[in-house]
Amino acid sequence: MIPNPAKRSPTINIYEPGFPLPKRSLGQNFLVHQDTIETIVELSGIQPGDRVVELGAGLGAMTRELSKKASGVIGLEIDERLIKWVREKRPLPGNVELRHSDILRVSFQGLAEEIGGTLKIIGNLPYNISSQVVFKLIEERNHIDRATLMFQKEVAERLISRPGSKAYGILSVVTGYCADITRLIDIPPGLFRPRPKVTSTLVQMEFREPVIVATDFSFFKKIVRQAFQKRRKKLINALKGLASFSQDEIIQALEVCGIDPDYRAEVLSIENFVTLSNTLAHTISSGNNTQKDIIH
Repeated sequence: MIPNPAKRSPTINIYEPGFPLPKRSLGQNFLVHQDTIETIVELSGIQPGDRVVELGAGLGAMTRELSKKASGVIGLEIDERLIKWVREKRPLPGNVELRHSDILRVSFQGLAEEIGGTLKIIGNLPYNISSQVVFKLIEERNHIDRATLMFQKEVAERLISRPGSKAYGILSVVTGYCADITRLIDIPPGLFRPRPKVTSTLVQMEFREPVIVATDFSFFKKIVRQAFQKRRKKLINALKGLASFSQDEIIQALEVCGIDPDYRAEVLSIENFVTLSNTLAHTISSGNNTQKDIIH
């Protein structure tokens, strides 16, 4: 992880009177330190000729920097006030297109088809929806090359954590299943307006093929969620909530996978979870239960 450029250039130089007031309901915290914005764009690895999707264009500061590197930028922004303000007060270059869009509803597949290739994504995510965005990216990962995103530091630590750590959980397992996560830089609260109460962290997610493929990804997520919902309980007890599985079936599946029933979820590797979900899914398909009953 590199040092933050604010330590060598402390001036906050792009936020001025007359800017649109941030909306708390939208989780808006604008990054206003120019050197940090430039560093983020540099760390994103954007190359000439790339077309980039920015999640949350905000005041257009990062959008402008991206336009200097990329051949085209699609900036998605849910707040129409900001789009109007940028167009009127700080028009962006011709290779930028601002779109009024909810990032939780946009089709990344549709965007990939539009640009004719897998997406390179960058964004400062609102804290209140960051985990939801991650799960959406994972669902549409076949259309995404990599994503460079800013999170609350606590969420970033969950993304990069490993088995046995306190932060290891659902987000760690499901993300690590199909992506390599790199922590790039911490960004202090003072570089945002309004100033958040926590430090932010920039991470890069590079999507890849899983080490072991889950035969049913939705069921895999269900197993992980069930195990961590009661993370202080032993697996045999935490998994009791799985509908239509007897305790004997759960014990047998754990034994087949070489997992001690007395283990807790936090010590299992991602591969352990995949193997367990595949084994239980096989139990479904070979028994009288239907997978639909289990998943829904």
